Amino acid sequence: MKRFITYIKHTLIHKVSFWKLETLKSVLKKHGPTFLTILIVVEIIEHVGGLLLIRWLGLNVHEYFHALLPAPFLFCFHWITAPIVFFIYMKITNQKQDGN
Repeated sequence: MKRFITYIKHTLIHKVSFWKLETLKSVLKKHGPTFLTILIVVEIIEHVGGLLLIRWLGLNVHEYFHALLPAPFLFCFHWITAPIVFFIYMKITNQKQDGN
């Protein structure tokens, strides 16, 4: 149980530390505005969209989904949200990859 509580503390501290101005500036310097834009959109979709989706599932599918409401804050869903946001961003901006 102690290991689980330590994991939750680490995850929440990591998520809060992302929104510090120094962190955002360092990401902007290192990777550019495109990456920073995608990263911010992914975080917003993950936390706001995840809560709304789970709430909707709890109201319309089964009430047990309400137990999952803290999930977007405790678990990382970047593996699914990041590629989707990247694909949409590239379609909107019409950027082509070089075919090396």
